[in-house]
Amino acid sequence: MLDFTTDRGRSMSEIRKDIVTGVWTIIAVERGKRPHDFEKQSIKKNSEGCPFCAGNENQTPPEVLAYRTGQQEPNNSKWKVRVVPNKYSALKEQNAVETIKGFYETITGYGVHEVLIDTTDHEATIGKMSYEQLELVLRALKERYKDISSDDKIKYVQIFKNQGAEAGASLQHPHWQIIGVPLMPENQKQIIKGSKKYFQEHSRCVYCEMLRYERNAKVRIIYENKYFTLFAPYASRFCYETWIMPKQHLYDFSRLKDEHLKSLAQILKESIQRYEKVFDQLAYNICFMSPPLEANVEKYFHWHIQIIPRLGNLAGFELSTGSYINPTPPEMVAETLQKVAKKVR
Repeated sequence: MLDFTTDRGRSMSEIRKDIVTGVWTIIAVERGKRPHDFEKQSIKKNSEGCPFCAGNENQTPPEVLAYRTGQQEPNNSKWKVRVVPNKYSALKEQNAVETIKGFYETITGYGVHEVLIDTTDHEATIGKMSYEQLELVLRALKERYKDISSDDKIKYVQIFKNQGAEAGASLQHPHWQIIGVPLMPENQKQIIKGSKKYFQEHSRCVYCEMLRYERNAKVRIIYENKYFTLFAPYASRFCYETWIMPKQHLYDFSRLKDEHLKSLAQILKESIQRYEKVFDQLAYNICFMSPPLEANVEKYFHWHIQIIPRLGNLAGFELSTGSYINPTPPEMVAETLQKVAKKVR
């Protein structure tokens, strides 16, 4: 019988595989210690006592990366962007990678779970940040992504932002999360499988073809700059879902150059500003869609960002079938977000 403890008696996460679907679930015992668990989600908006605010660095684990002006001692309050291990980590680097097979399959909870703090400004949003600050954030995300990816035991790295309580955030202070896991999630397997199948049949990247079609059709395109396009995907799963995709074929976030990061900061800020003009205090998730680290996907995978507003909850149909009901056509989304352009500028 498993007791969820190491030989030192400390709690340890597990990654368990569904015997039917192959989907992996992290049983994160450590996160059960979070004070807001099992209560209705609400965000602490007061900056007093916020562990991410400047001056409260002792309330987080020691930083693994920080951008500061000039030579500064680590873990002081003079930072611009800061990255720390997640205090309530779903996975632990100290855990060994061990696969336990019986009737069920389990992997011990090895992994990396970090938090990137965007800015010292407690109330900032992407839409309110300067381009320069957002570019720093993206540069730090790229640096941590590359470093975590260099661990041979890590097979997939996910970067995401939860904005608002409905999106899973427990603190208002703007931050991202980076999780590295010792396996390829089932959803990513399906994405890679579909991308590879299209490439084998057509000798072209399906995402490049998708973007070419959308730019010609001009009915779901919202905004473009030099290197990126913002559009509402044809088969949008969620109300007001949008994607940001590189115009040229780039399969991995780590391949973005400085000029790409500058352009990405501009279009990401533009995207969120438009949402903020349409919706009051919108909750949303931003997900970086990255390739698995071991797969040879350079020719047929296309890195991109998905922005998913939390305008409703998944109900019985979605949960039981894995299919979605979206009440807002993506063509209407594009038209609405196009119209707010003048208000943004």
